[in-house]
Amino acid sequence: MFGIGPEELGLILLLALLVLGPERLPQIARDIGRTVGELRRTSDELREEFLSADRYLERSAKPPTPPSDAAGTGAPAGPPGETAFEREMREARERLRDT
Repeated sequence: MFGIGPEELGLILLLALLVLGPERLPQIARDIGRTVGELRRTSDELREEFLSADRYLERSAKPPTPPSDAAGTGAPAGPPGETAFEREMREARERLRDT
């Protein structure tokens, strides 16, 4: 836990007890526990939001169709199963080669 051993943790707790006193230390520890719990819940919710958004995007994405000369693009059709990104990269490389 942050590279702190049991001896160091005990020393920190003893110093906190001396500085804060026995009345305020349990209340502060409870508040810290609540804050850490809320941060964890928020982190888990954010992670779930990102994962569900990713799944939603994957479901809504349509399989790319390779361009053909009949469509009027003028670009040669690529290999079957080529993604839109791969097609765009291939076309960009061809344009750079032509210049």
